[in-house]
Parts: sequence; C-alpha cells; structure tokens
Amino acid sequence: QAEDGIRDWSVTGVQTCALPISSAWDVVCRWRQYQAEFRVNTLRVVALAVFYLTHLLRFRVDRGVGSLALQDSAVAISQQRHLAMTVIVAAWVLWSLLVHVLLLDRVFPRRLPLLSICVDSLLLTAVLLCGSGAASPMVCGYFLIVMMAGLRLNLNWVKAAAGCCLAGYVVLLGCARWPQGVLLAQPHPTLPRYHQLMVGIAIVMSGVIVGQLVRHVRQLAFDLQRVSGQEQQS
Repeated sequence: QAEDGIRDWSVTGVQTCALPISSAWDVVCRWRQYQAEFRVNTLRVVALAVFYLTHLLRFRVDRGVGSLALQDSAVAISQQRHLAMTVIVAAWVLWSLLVHVLLLDRVFPRRLPLLSICVDSLLLTAVLLCGSGAASPMVCGYFLIVMMAGLRLNLNWVKAAAGCCLAGYVVLLGCARWPQGVLLAQPHPTLPRYHQLMVGIAIVMSGVIVGQLVRHVRQLAFDLQRVSGQEQQS
C-alpha cells in the first residue's frame, strides 16, 4: 500500500512496502491528480451522453426526411454512420467504466492520464472521420480534451493533449483529400487553407494558454509551501 493511499499497477493490497514518495508535497500532488482524473472521467461520460443523445435525435430526423423523400441511398448512409458512431461511443463508454473501476479501487498508474488523453483523441478523431471530418462542429472536442488536461495540473499532460489533438486534426485534413472518404463511402468536405491553419493554431494556442495557467497555479503552490516552511523555521 502506498503512503498516499493510491496504488500503481505493481502494488497490491497485501504489500506493505511504500511507494517512493519524497515529501508531503508529492503526496498532495498525487492526490490532486487522482481527484482530477475522477473529474475528467465524469466530464467525459457527461459529454458522451450529450453527444450520443444529440446524434440519436439527428439520426431519427434524417431517417424520417430520407424516407419521405424516398432517398434510399441517403438513408443507407445514415444507418451506416449511426452504426459506426454507436460502436465508437460504446468503446468510449467501456474505457470510461474501466477508468472508473480503477479509480474506485484507488489504482492510479502514473501513465493513466496520458493513456486517457491518447484514447480520447483517437476516438474523437474516429467519430469525426465517420461524420463530416474537419468540417464538423465536433472539432471543438479537441479543445475540450486540452482543457480537461489542464484539470490534472500537470504541464506534461497539457503538452501531450495539445500534441495528440493537433495530430488528430492533421489526420482529418489528410483524409479529406481522399475522394471517397475514409471508413464510410461519404466524402469529406474540404476546407479553405486559412480555415485549416486557424484551427490548427487555435489548438496549439489553447495548449499554450492552459499550460501557462497550470504553470502559474503550480508556482503559486510552490511559493506558498516555501513561505510556510520559512515561517515554521522562524
């Protein structure tokens, strides 16, 4: 069992040796990251629920319009997209449940936030590939991933989130050049170059801004710890 009550993969409940934690500050940081991962996972589940309910509503409307207009091909594409979206969301929910179970058991591997960021970016990119690609309003999900990384108060995770989201957006732009689209038969609309550039810059700048906020908060905490230590010594 670890001194902070949080276990890594290699630490079981029957072990009595403590994890190497150098100071009380490390324990506090570890607990804050653990609690932040709980919040991020909750926000992930809420966002998935809102997205899928919106998708179901749109699917019902599109299916009704397609049947009235006798557009069988449009209905077929809509059903195929709906199936793909359902599979991706189901995989995303299963990942969220796995993270929730681990956190409830106080199993918090140090690389879990990085793995969560990669999974979120990958699955969001898959959702966008099944839709309108880079032209979809769901691109704003990349910014949500970067902002949620800031809740972890770790600059490395913010950098990783910005990098993964930017890579996902570049993949979307590359897939838009394919005439028949990717995963589905529907081609993706192309965007003007300035639009692509602005979104890419916005993803990078969101990472920079969130990273600066995290850096500022951590510096304030370090300064407070140093001042408290000086007062205790005096």
